[in-house]
Amino acid sequence: MRNHTVSWLTIPLLAVSMAGLGTAMPMAQAKAPPPPLVIGSDYGSPTFTDNFNPFSPTARQGWIDIFEPLMVVDALTGKVTPWLATAYHWVSATQLTFTIRSGVKWNNGKPFSAKDVAYTFNLLHAYPALDANGLWNVLSRVYARGNQVFFDFSKPDVPEFSLLAQTPIVPAFQWSKVANPVKFTDTTPIGTGPFRVATFHPSEYLLKPNPYYWNKRLVKVTGIDYPAMTGAQTDDLLLSQGKFDQAVLFEPNIQKAYVSRNPKSYHYWFPLASPVSLYLNLTQAPFNQVKFRQAMAYAINRQRIYHNGEYGYEPPANQSLLPPTLDKQWLDTNLARKYAYHFDPAKAAALLASIGYHKKKGALIGPNGRQVRFTLQVPTGWTDWIQDCQIIQQELGQLGIKVRVITPSVVTDVNDVETGHYQAALVSGWNVSNPYFIYDYMLASSESAPVGQVASFNANSERWNNARTNTLLHALSQTTKVAKQRQIVDQLQQITFSQVPVVALVSGASWNEYQTNHYVGWPTPKHPYAEPSQYFPDNLMVLTHLRPVK
Repeated sequence: MRNHTVSWLTIPLLAVSMAGLGTAMPMAQAKAPPPPLVIGSDYGSPTFTDNFNPFSPTARQGWIDIFEPLMVVDALTGKVTPWLATAYHWVSATQLTFTIRSGVKWNNGKPFSAKDVAYTFNLLHAYPALDANGLWNVLSRVYARGNQVFFDFSKPDVPEFSLLAQTPIVPAFQWSKVANPVKFTDTTPIGTGPFRVATFHPSEYLLKPNPYYWNKRLVKVTGIDYPAMTGAQTDDLLLSQGKFDQAVLFEPNIQKAYVSRNPKSYHYWFPLASPVSLYLNLTQAPFNQVKFRQAMAYAINRQRIYHNGEYGYEPPANQSLLPPTLDKQWLDTNLARKYAYHFDPAKAAALLASIGYHKKKGALIGPNGRQVRFTLQVPTGWTDWIQDCQIIQQELGQLGIKVRVITPSVVTDVNDVETGHYQAALVSGWNVSNPYFIYDYMLASSESAPVGQVASFNANSERWNNARTNTLLHALSQTTKVAKQRQIVDQLQQITFSQVPVVALVSGASWNEYQTNHYVGWPTPKHPYAEPSQYFPDNLMVLTHLRPVK
């Protein structure tokens, strides 16, 4: 799908006669500039809608190359890199300041300032639908003074720094004229980032360098081409043919289908995130019983899911709900040993028997006298997850539980889970470097909602409601002392291990295939300077590290 016309620049040289040799210097050609990056990550279904509003859930993937945050907080390590802000400072437990970088311009040449930053956050306050991270649940005031922006909090909330630091900033002079920012489809995005829109077509759009970019000396990429991703079969073929410089695809047998075709240039790295989990609707029986959930954690063969369903990409996860990258610093190994949930059908059967379940003619009969049965849903076309569900179906079937796997559309699946109109579902993990966000997002009552109302898809859509959990999360949000944070995280893990609010299955992988025919400098396991999977704002770190092949 690469449709780039390479323009070779020829530089004529004078044919100088060399005394005694009678020869002339040949005509020389300058090396052609590298082609734009071709990124396989934006799904058209089957064509694109022209929308680069960074706060819109339907925005084009390319917005991440156009807009920028105050700071880049590495999703893998938590390392903070100054970006539109050069520094930050906690004035008190309820006031945070950012010092804004001078000399920055928007991609139309107009100056960027601290006022744009303050405007962006006040825009999110004025239109709560844009405030996806709930920043104004703790903010009380945001204002600019000189080159600084002040954030006043209604209560101490230390982790909020990461969310504030990584919010994309938009220009006041453009957005102040938008009648309805929530419905705004930004077709001419004005950002401070390294790229801006060059051309847009329903099947492909191209970004070109921002000539006013404040950090352009570090950006050597000549452009970015986003073709419309249309489906696994076509996308897999394009990947195998080397049509993408980078892709974000689940690819069965990646070594054979991709790497083996050009081992020198075709590579992949799938960083591991928090677990893909089995969400059980806790508002329904029998999922509201702790021992039933514990039994599910013993009844599922994670090794089969790892090797068969996930092709060896996603190893079994422990019940801490932490990604492997945080285990060394945060995992309570004593709890992990005590609650070593592994495939043990006998243990699962014993737990079920202890709460009144028994097997009759191959069926597991509950205290109500009926066979235990439920539906397990997964989006249609998600082949690896469908295989995972079939494995779960088989394993629970051995216990006498009747599981029916259904495959609704992605839209239907997400809506069902968010509104609580489901029984069981697989839900993905996510890359984050602070355990607070994992536990707050997945377990806080504030992230949940009554059945019929929306709780975000990979948040507390299992509808866990526990006062102890909320108290611990509140305490964790207010302390900057690492020792105290560890104590609280250990207590939260005690809840995840013993109460099993969700059943952790395998560590989620961030899909990331890349080639080095045109550019080098990609993040690798040996040089993991950023999360590589087209993840904002880590993508900005990647763009400033890539270099053309010499």
